[in-house]
Amino acid sequence: MNGDTRLSEALKASPAILEYVISLNPHDFARLRNPLLNKVMPTRITLRRLANMVGLTESDFVAKINELAGLPDHSDFNEQAAAHLPVSPVEAPAWMHGVDFNQIAWVDVTPIDAVLGDPMPPINIAVNAAKPGEVVGIKHMWEPQPLYDIWSARGFQFWAKQINDDLFHVFVFKPQSNK
Repeated sequence: MNGDTRLSEALKASPAILEYVISLNPHDFARLRNPLLNKVMPTRITLRRLANMVGLTESDFVAKINELAGLPDHSDFNEQAAAHLPVSPVEAPAWMHGVDFNQIAWVDVTPIDAVLGDPMPPINIAVNAAKPGEVVGIKHMWEPQPLYDIWSARGFQFWAKQINDDLFHVFVFKPQSNK
């Protein structure tokens, strides 16, 4: 396995991998124990993204996953790919200036988060419905880093602001040139 391996593939190798991943960040990953979410969420995330989310190097994280799977670690660390993982800017981007928080479309997935459900469907509906130049606001209990990969590939821009330990406001901008 390597950084491009999806978590879903890694989980097939050993049940110990699930518990290891959850132990690294129970707040964000305990929902992987939900059988339905364990089927849909791991297909969305690479080992590279997971390593980034938990603050481990890709090489250390993949080596541990391979060890738990009983596999030799022959992964090649892709430093360039790791350096180019989409991340939220620290400061609000220019497209946030002048945004009226009362006028944007908000999606509050915190009730879904609270029951360890899948927040992706309502987020996708709102983001896909955005018109060019619009900003969608998302209230989420976690920073949705796996979605950054999807949004970035689709040409969307995003910014996440942590409000408190259990609340992020995530803003997704659909540029004019994005159809």
